[in-house]
Amino acid sequence: MITKENLLKLFKKEFATTLKVMRAFPEDKLSFTPHERSQTASRIMSTFVFEMFLIESYVFGKNLDRAVFQSYAPDNLQTLISDFDKQTVQVISKLEDMPEDELKKTVEFAGFKMPADEFMLMMLFDQIHHRGQMSVYIRLAGGKVPSIYGPSADDPGINL
Repeated sequence: MITKENLLKLFKKEFATTLKVMRAFPEDKLSFTPHERSQTASRIMSTFVFEMFLIESYVFGKNLDRAVFQSYAPDNLQTLISDFDKQTVQVISKLEDMPEDELKKTVEFAGFKMPADEFMLMMLFDQIHHRGQMSVYIRLAGGKVPSIYGPSADDPGINL
């Protein structure tokens, strides 16, 4: 089990990095896809928002209308960034207010049962996976890849 304090630190750091990657994507290339079987950049970034929706729904019990989110398809980058930022602020706020022992409660998702902290980490790791995809999309779409865990060819800054 991860402590609430460590989960909050991890979420804050990784969410900020995901925002940095989203902001680096060329605004006029949301429909970009490197292959016909690949998702568009917009769809991948929508996944970041959807994962926050899932955390709010499964961990914090917020009754959200899935149909509304399943039709979520912003047509501009600023909306995606704003929505992701808003959702992450809500998740972090609710986690800060949550009693630590609530992280042990069982969450049932996709036919599997797991503690809430493991579910939240699973959502975060999936976000990190898709963020890696986005870093490749940025380069292929003509953007500049930001530093993520260290320098990139475009950004010598270190994000530790």
